[in-house]
Amino acid sequence: MNRLKAALEKIMEKGCDMAVISKSENVFYLTGFRPSARAFLILADEPILMVTRMDIDEAENLSIDVLEFKKSEDVKEKIESISPMAVIFEPSLPIGTFSKLKGSFKFTIEDIIGDLRMIKEKVEIEHIRKALRIAEESFMEVEVQGVEAMIAANLEYHMKINGSMKPAFDTIVASGVRSSNPHAEVSFNKIKTPVVIDWGATWRYYHSDTTRTLVRGEDEEEILDILLDAQREGVKAAKPGVKASYIDEVVRGVISEYGYEDNFIHSTGHGIGLEVHEPPSLSANEDIRLEKNMIITIEPGIYIKGEFGARTEDMILIKKNPKILNTLPSRI
Repeated sequence: MNRLKAALEKIMEKGCDMAVISKSENVFYLTGFRPSARAFLILADEPILMVTRMDIDEAENLSIDVLEFKKSEDVKEKIESISPMAVIFEPSLPIGTFSKLKGSFKFTIEDIIGDLRMIKEKVEIEHIRKALRIAEESFMEVEVQGVEAMIAANLEYHMKINGSMKPAFDTIVASGVRSSNPHAEVSFNKIKTPVVIDWGATWRYYHSDTTRTLVRGEDEEEILDILLDAQREGVKAAKPGVKASYIDEVVRGVISEYGYEDNFIHSTGHGIGLEVHEPPSLSANEDIRLEKNMIITIEPGIYIKGEFGARTEDMILIKKNPKILNTLPSRI
């Protein structure tokens, strides 16, 4: 329950005496229970989890009070029975639901749990490592040949039988000219080089995220060399106390030196954990400073419209000496 205590301290720091947590990842983070339907964790001195009939049996084993609700008004009634002075709601709460829950109390909209989730506990790091290990071992069992869709399906199949709950996201396999689209959906085209493969596994709700590009030919090799150079510099810079935006600046600076600044069209990376993309964002406007035991991705890419693209992505554990968690070679 240390997480609940930390969350309550955050609430008080914001000058409030209650928070209503409804995002499923945040409910899981605080209680260890992943709701299958809508749920509301009322965070006050005595936390209460309100769930629907579908989840009541499983949730009743938790160490906090659990109540069943049938409609949003039941949740509002429970909130008001505690007589809060000021309540925190999450930005992800639908506006329609928010309008049913707000009362005479003051309120603010903030993601206080997202701040806590950025720094990973030992068990979270272990789960993320396991998800990554499943993803990498599965990749080694797949032949990168034939049709894009088949490669993606085979990779997701192997992740499943190796223990992944589900793919962390829809696997990307984009080859030839389609590789110039960072988020290309798989096609039934026969692969051509380069081949960008972006995939991830899940283990106990924690995610991995890796990208590799299979290249052939001098031009493609040169682009991959630039990306690996930029990534190396980014990893070296990713130390506690450094602004996330600085990592983006470093990586983008290397790519700019080679004349491809206009071809790097997305942020340098992101935090990862219970969600594939979570704070901090490694982008130009991110003021969050990296802290020990954050896990981020560093994923520079160069995309030449009408020709080809390439991307490389690894997961980094923030420490005094940043640690790349991936063991798969950068060149495949």
